[in-house]
Amino acid sequence: MNERKKNMTKNIFKKCICFVLCGTMASALAFTTGGVKEAKAVNPIVQDVYTADPAPMTCSDGRLYVYTSHDEDETLNGFFTMNDWKCYSTTDMVNWTDHGTVLSYHEFEWAKENSSWACQCIERNGKFYMNVPINAKNGQTAIGVAVADSPTGPFVDPIGEPLIGPAPNYIDPTVWIDSDGQAYLYWGNPDLFCVKLNEDMISYDKDLNEDGFVNGIKTWNLETRDFPELSSVTDDNKYISSGEYANDASDELKDAQSQFGVGIRVDNKKVRRPTLYEERPWFYGRNGHYYMVYAANGIPERIDYSMSDSPLGPWEYKGVILDEKMEDNDGTGSFTNHSGVVDYKGHSYIFYHTGRLNDGHGYHRSVAIEEITYNDDGTIETAPMTNNGVDAVDTLNPFERVEAETIEYSNSLKASDKDRLGKYGVEKEPVADTPSDVCLTDIQNEDYVCVRNVDFTQWGAVSFTASCASDAGNGKSAGKIELYLDSTDGDCIGECDVVAGADDKTFVENKIELDKNVVKGTHDLYLVFTGDDSKDNLFRFDYWKFTQGPVPTATPTQGPVPTATPTQAPAANPTQAPAAQAPVQTKDKAADTSVSVPGKVKSIKAVSKKKKITVKWKKTKNAKGYRVRYTLDKKFKKGVKSIKTRKTRAVIKKLKKGKTYFIKVDAFAADKKTYGKVSSVVKVKVK
Repeated sequence: MNERKKNMTKNIFKKCICFVLCGTMASALAFTTGGVKEAKAVNPIVQDVYTADPAPMTCSDGRLYVYTSHDEDETLNGFFTMNDWKCYSTTDMVNWTDHGTVLSYHEFEWAKENSSWACQCIERNGKFYMNVPINAKNGQTAIGVAVADSPTGPFVDPIGEPLIGPAPNYIDPTVWIDSDGQAYLYWGNPDLFCVKLNEDMISYDKDLNEDGFVNGIKTWNLETRDFPELSSVTDDNKYISSGEYANDASDELKDAQSQFGVGIRVDNKKVRRPTLYEERPWFYGRNGHYYMVYAANGIPERIDYSMSDSPLGPWEYKGVILDEKMEDNDGTGSFTNHSGVVDYKGHSYIFYHTGRLNDGHGYHRSVAIEEITYNDDGTIETAPMTNNGVDAVDTLNPFERVEAETIEYSNSLKASDKDRLGKYGVEKEPVADTPSDVCLTDIQNEDYVCVRNVDFTQWGAVSFTASCASDAGNGKSAGKIELYLDSTDGDCIGECDVVAGADDKTFVENKIELDKNVVKGTHDLYLVFTGDDSKDNLFRFDYWKFTQGPVPTATPTQGPVPTATPTQAPAANPTQAPAAQAPVQTKDKAADTSVSVPGKVKSIKAVSKKKKITVKWKKTKNAKGYRVRYTLDKKFKKGVKSIKTRKTRAVIKKLKKGKTYFIKVDAFAADKKTYGKVSSVVKVKVK
């Protein structure tokens, strides 16, 4: 294993937006043989790019997809800079697979750049329909639609023109298909609009002029200018900001406020918004109730909702789902906050965005997620916005191909333990010309990714395979992938040497054998990348896979098959080895179980920094692992603690500053019971 160096100067163009919640990382765990331990997700859920306006969708393939807008790293004119939409998916709510850019404004010939706002995708009859708000070339906003045969595209514009608009404030579309097959499309800021989509999902009846529809569009007038009586209302004695003005409102305004709340925003002593509704409607039905969830209450926005017994209202304002504060009582870091709601695997979730990623702000936003709860009457409990996210609802199967871009979070071992919003970690790019086929890139020494809740089963894993590409030179080592369980300071279960192919476009499978007796149960898996400290990109990483250990054949229900007695001769079969060889095989197998005693651990060194001690030593002959013992008692009789590891280093944490600790190391054999000679004792004063 390459020795990890410290304080590396990163490429200044490295995207400074990878993040880890060190305070919430799981502590190192002993090997387990079963059961699912609790795994917490990370908010934000994507750390290598800025994402916003999340739109979740449960798919017929069993996965949950979330589509997002994309805030560019560099903003133009200090405003939203957004040109495409991205897609991520999961089966466990913890690990997210990056499907890259699935659509951009370029697909719409009538669209203008830098206007790829909040989208939503919906599945119908095997097709996927992306509804997106974009500025038309005349500068006005419009709703476009793109269609694909896959949830990850490629999406194409089937009509060559806007589905709706262009017109002022035509943004933020949301679509729901009701139980009777009728699809509804809502949108708008700050007014709210709706059309009934035709079954083809790419058109609507523009001649519909009944039930509140005019030329196919139904409108909820929610702007101040829609209510002339507000022109003379001022905030004297907090008449507006207290909400008191609603008592004297017209019947029309009272009706709007009963549906979407009493707006208390003030602009130059005038009513800024007469209701709480601002933008980004999210419409859906559930258990006979219909919900309109929306960004509310001005700057900074929070998430409120209204309910109805009909998909077309009238609505009844119900209250707040997410307020504008995080659990630490700080703001979200973003003045907008758009949401999407979905049910998946027996749980209900609300997606939203914050500005809490590194260098985040109102124009650099990132998608987060919380679980929500419905009451018996259908109302929604207010939920906190957290740094921890949600629990895993399933385990990850490591015995099928796992895309390398399936990540819970990524960072670098060089990041400070206190750096909650880390600046280091891998990036991603298309494998080839297909935007939705992504691999990890810009991998540097000591970068790592974490995959949560990986189920190696009780049968364990016997090998690991990784598909990588590099420009290191055909057949040469480009670096290593080190595998750790439960933390980067946990047990190292293997080191996979990455051998380069012909070039950095040629992916080669690299395989190592593992001890199935060690790699068992459910663990968090950390893939740590090591190599030349001077290289900006050690290799590209496409996918990985473990091979499961042998699974015993189930005993037949009718009873065991009789074993042949010594007097019975087996039937002749020229393809099988003679029966006489069996005793020899048994003897050899027994001989293989003998234990080789490990050698003495030598060259032990220990260094202290920030209430921690890092201990290193040389690899020991016949060692399958090491035990590090430490104490404040130089005679090792009191307060002795120990750490076991399979690598030649260990980090001892939570030590007492200013105290001197005594440390020694010995190696253990394959049976985990036989130990070699102990090292010399080193003493270190904790800094």
